[in-house]
Amino acid sequence: MFVGVAYAQFPPPPPDPNPYKYQEPAEEDESIAAPKVYNFNPLQAKKEIEVGDFNAKRGNFKGAAYRYREATHWDDGNATAFFKLGDASEHLKDYASARDAFAAYLKLVNDKKKTAEVQKRIAQYPKDSADPKPAAGPV
Repeated sequence: MFVGVAYAQFPPPPPDPNPYKYQEPAEEDESIAAPKVYNFNPLQAKKEIEVGDFNAKRGNFKGAAYRYREATHWDDGNATAFFKLGDASEHLKDYASARDAFAAYLKLVNDKKKTAEVQKRIAQYPKDSADPKPAAGPV
């Protein structure tokens, strides 16, 4: 009986005028979210390349580049993944990333015909492709 009297002294909280309003999610603790660890896994790399090929076939070069980059993390000796990453980055006009991917590809491949083809593609890139940010022009 005594608890009921003490509880009755506090008024009930007012109802929320808009119960469907957006609420910010709770902040994540960054110490919990550890970076992804990649171990040598050529099977996973092969799967990533297959999904990347599907994305590239559909014209989603951003998704394809992501998948090819994942494949290079899983198997850093996979020349196909580096070549396709360079190709997808080239379609995205990210010439710095394409140049890096093709450089890694050239280190892995000994075929002179393919090497010459890749070097021609790299030579066609703009000279200022090392800086991916566009230059600020007059406003």
